[in-house]
Amino acid sequence: MTYPQGHYAPGPGHQPTGRPRPGAAPMPQGAPSFQSNPHYVDYGNPRAYDTSVRPATGLTRARHAPAQISRPNTAQPQSAWATQTRRIQQVADEKALVPFAKMAMWIAVILLGMALVLVLGYFFLDYIIGSSSNPIWWPISAFLAFFSLLVIFCTAFLADRWDPQPIGLLIVAVLWGAAIATFVSYWVNTLGSMVVYTLFGEAAANFYGPVISAPIVEEITKGLALLLLLFLARRYFNGPLDGLIYGMLAGGGFAFTENIIYYTRTYDDAGVGGLIFIVVIRGVLNIFGHAIYTGLTGVVMGFVARKWGTIPGALSFVVALIPGMLLHAAWNFTAGLGGGLIVLLLMFGGQALITLIFIFAILILLWDEARLTRVRLGDYANHGWLTHEEVNMLATWRGRREGKRWAASFGAKRLMKRFIREAADLASVRQRLLADGQDPKAVKHEAALLNQLTRNRQELLQAAR
Repeated sequence: MTYPQGHYAPGPGHQPTGRPRPGAAPMPQGAPSFQSNPHYVDYGNPRAYDTSVRPATGLTRARHAPAQISRPNTAQPQSAWATQTRRIQQVADEKALVPFAKMAMWIAVILLGMALVLVLGYFFLDYIIGSSSNPIWWPISAFLAFFSLLVIFCTAFLADRWDPQPIGLLIVAVLWGAAIATFVSYWVNTLGSMVVYTLFGEAAANFYGPVISAPIVEEITKGLALLLLLFLARRYFNGPLDGLIYGMLAGGGFAFTENIIYYTRTYDDAGVGGLIFIVVIRGVLNIFGHAIYTGLTGVVMGFVARKWGTIPGALSFVVALIPGMLLHAAWNFTAGLGGGLIVLLLMFGGQALITLIFIFAILILLWDEARLTRVRLGDYANHGWLTHEEVNMLATWRGRREGKRWAASFGAKRLMKRFIREAADLASVRQRLLADGQDPKAVKHEAALLNQLTRNRQELLQAAR
């Protein structure tokens, strides 16, 4: 068989280190030499991610025993592209599973979409009743706000290319921020400012609203989307990159509805010129403001959940809110200093620096996600589920690109994409098993992915022949 670009042919660069895998069990008679005498390859630094040996006391205690990797029932070939094992028999009478999780996800999308329609309808009626301007300016403001949301969504979509999340969950995060978080924050902030105004006067209310109430209330309401996703969609919330993506989208959805309110109010007060100015300020120069604030919350929660498990990740919510709250408060405080060239330079110079750091952080998290995938798939290769050549193909950007090009040469590019995607899912599930222990649902999911992995390999072999 021809190897894709010669990249996966066994050679010096891909040979195991020769160090026996710790605790290797004897394989059945007739197994290939590489599997009857398994070798262990140290992919990166597995201990940096391995949480199965952490202390079993306190908040980090797993709810289940440490997760172990089982051995495959049949030996895998020396290379998936060079030899062929027995064909997997197709079981025609397998019971079809009802996709309850997917159904629940899309029901949530529909309900949150309806909530957004109601929220936008409420703010539209409030604008019509309280404004003497032409109502046409409200949909114009909505269009301008949607353009900023589209930029944020595309940025998150690009950051999500290594192990893509379900599109429904991405939409849920946006709708939560745009509908639930915005509406709740609007009323809590308004009522709180009214109380402060009554007790302490206008000056105190003007400081309390933007600098104290808004950062605290808005970051909590947006961050609740992350908390819900961590519990209800844990299989898709596996690390800091996932948290950043969901946080970005929740913040972007919040900014969408909030921008509509700001744009219409500014038009009423300052006309077209004022509208253009506020669009540039909020929709261009500070386009990633709310996305960054909530994204930071997601990064912290995702890191804790990946390292120590779901419950510690949820308990970190309060601490995870602090960075976003501080940046949010700093921005609002600076904006309230009264304008002027120095203040503008301070605001947007600082925002530009934070945005650059944020983009750089996305690249770092992408690199780390790929590294973790290689480490965890390396665990399966060390136990015989994959060959070490396949790990290099499935867990590197170059390997994926060459693997898809190779599969396209015989019409199996779609199959290769599925193989890559499900292998990334398998690596994420393995990390979750290490963090949370042998959660029965996760173990069942791992077994299903391992079976699918074997089928994908066999289908690729048959297509290549």
